Amino acid sequence: MTTSNAENKIFVDLKFGPKWTYISTVRTFVENFMAISLDNKKKAGIIAMSVNELIENAIKYSDSNDIQIKFQIMTNEKKIYVNVSNHSSPEEEQNLKTILSEINSLPPLEAYMNRMKSSLDSLNGKSSIGLARIRYESNAEITHTCDHDGLVNVHASIPIDN
Repeated sequence: MTTSNAENKIFVDLKFGPKWTYISTVRTFVENFMAISLDNKKKAGIIAMSVNELIENAIKYSDSNDIQIKFQIMTNEKKIYVNVSNHSSPEEEQNLKTILSEINSLPPLEAYMNRMKSSLDSLNGKSSIGLARIRYESNAEITHTCDHDGLVNVHASIPIDN
C-alpha cells in the first residue's frame, strides 16, 4: 500500500515582523504543534529550541521587517524540515557562510564547544552559538541559500528518530 504525499506531510508557514516579543509565543506554538504531531514531548522541545534559535538569528541579522518560518514534518522520510528566511546585508550573508562552513566541518559537539569558547572573546556581543547548538542538540543538517536580493534562507533538516 502506498500513501499519498498529503498523508506524509504536516506543515506550518508563519510570517511576522521582526519583534523579539513574538519569539516566545512562536516557540510555545511550535512546541505544542510538534508535541501533538509527533507524540514526543522531548523531540518537540528540541524542535522548538531549534526554531527559536533560527528566529532569533533572523531577527538579529535582518535588515527588513519580514521574517518567514516554514516547517514540515515528513513522516515518510522521518525528518522535519525547518526554513527561516529574512533579508540581510551582504556582510551578514558572508558571516553566515563562514560560520556554517566552520560548524559543518567539525563533529557537532566539537563545533558547539568551539563556538562557546569563541563567544567568550566576542567583542560585539554576538555569540554565534545558536547554529552549533541546533546541530549538536537536534542532530540537524544545516545549510543556507542567499539570493541576489539579499534574501537569506537557513534550512535545518532534523531527523525525527534520534
